[in-house]
Amino acid sequence: MGHADPPAATAAKRRTKRNRDGLIAFVILAPMFLFWLIVSGFPTLFGFFLGFFDWVGLNDTPNFIGFGNFVHFFQNKVYTDALWRSIWLGGLVTALTLLAGFGAALLMNLPLFGKGFYRSIWYIPAITSTVATTQVFNIFLDTNNGVINNVLKSFGKEPIVWQYSAAWGIFWIVVYSVWKGVGGAALIWLAGLQSVDPVLYEAAAIDGAGRWGKLRYVTLPGLKPIATYIMITSLIGAIQIYEQVLFITNGGPYGQTEVLVFRIYRDGFWDFNLGMAGASSLIMAVIVIVIAVLYYNWSTKSDRRTTIPVKPVKGGR
Repeated sequence: MGHADPPAATAAKRRTKRNRDGLIAFVILAPMFLFWLIVSGFPTLFGFFLGFFDWVGLNDTPNFIGFGNFVHFFQNKVYTDALWRSIWLGGLVTALTLLAGFGAALLMNLPLFGKGFYRSIWYIPAITSTVATTQVFNIFLDTNNGVINNVLKSFGKEPIVWQYSAAWGIFWIVVYSVWKGVGGAALIWLAGLQSVDPVLYEAAAIDGAGRWGKLRYVTLPGLKPIATYIMITSLIGAIQIYEQVLFITNGGPYGQTEVLVFRIYRDGFWDFNLGMAGASSLIMAVIVIVIAVLYYNWSTKSDRRTTIPVKPVKGGR
């Protein structure tokens, strides 16, 4: 009969295996981490660091001013308006995208013929180039020969100069953003719908629940983890909306459709006000993190409730 290894030898083998696995993981992850540090990590930290300096123009010498740029940010209406516009516009885009995506996911979940083809169609806007699709979008909105204005002319109406109206500019930014994001949201909702246990629907049907009852008492509670994830990620992306504004309105008219990321772009690459660009970036990062944490805590509040302590029963003799 063979003899089992002593406990010390077994522990040594486990440590050796862990060290070997750790070394392999380091070799695999180190190049990726280094790449991230060079391409994204260091530039991001350097951009935040610039927020504490007065630096206008590449030939200028940076001058440390502490929180001066941050004070100027909240005292200047251009920046506060852009920040507020980013928040409410991002919230509006997120709400409409998630609602439209949920409706599309319900349709995708039906037992239809060729449903894979329909799902692909819904997702096409998410993978198309924003530059290309916004240019096609602008063709429809052209003042002289745009499709929409040609239709209006055919009915004897005056053409609309979209670029001169902030309300229309916001409207088309929202429409394009929802069209762009609904496919991705729908697929995530669909994954959540298909993860709900069918037994729960059968139990609800036995209890007399109809279609709306199943949706309210089975589907929506089962989608809560997915809803938390998709809400946070969609809101973070929507608050940082930029390309749509750049290619559809370019911030006009008179800056009335500017959002904070567009303002950061203007400061950094047009005006070379690197200090304000860095300060605005740091403020936006803090606000996005705070909003995400607050929503996560609110959405998971019921899951983290502590149980009511049970008083011990006093025993008698």
